[in-house]
Amino acid sequence: MDPTAFDNLKTVLEGAVYDADLQGRIAVTDRRDLADLARLSREYAISFQQAGAPEPPVVCTVRLAIDFAELVNERLHHDQAGCRLAVSFALPVRRLSVCALIEGTLRTIWGKERIIRQTLRFPFPHERGSYENEAVVEFARLIYEENAADLPEMVPYMISSLEQLQPFAGQ
Repeated sequence: MDPTAFDNLKTVLEGAVYDADLQGRIAVTDRRDLADLARLSREYAISFQQAGAPEPPVVCTVRLAIDFAELVNERLHHDQAGCRLAVSFALPVRRLSVCALIEGTLRTIWGKERIIRQTLRFPFPHERGSYENEAVVEFARLIYEENAADLPEMVPYMISSLEQLQPFAGQ
């Protein structure tokens, strides 16, 4: 059986990230390849930070996901299957005003047409001024196998985001 579009895109994405790791530009910190049997979906996520990043480091996680309908479409109807792609950046912040700077930085790098969502989390009991910010860059469309060449081209944008967001970590 041929690999799915998801498998092919995952392989390209993983290879591009590990190439940057081998070049010493980033350090891969986590990787997950999940199959959800209840929802019949797949998700691949790989996380990394700048090589030699100061504490606290900004962590980038790239997620590629496909749902049941897209998998069925590809297998039964031999149509193109589309995957969802999201790039997130996790960093601690102390001041809420930093969130506007984070959004502006990501819009400059990724473009105005991208959806950028930020979520702040804090532990209970809350230490005043300590939040975990997850800034997610979403693409408002599915990506297909024909977009595979775009994935390696996105890695420098991810690295640039890490570099430009690092000064905000802990602010």
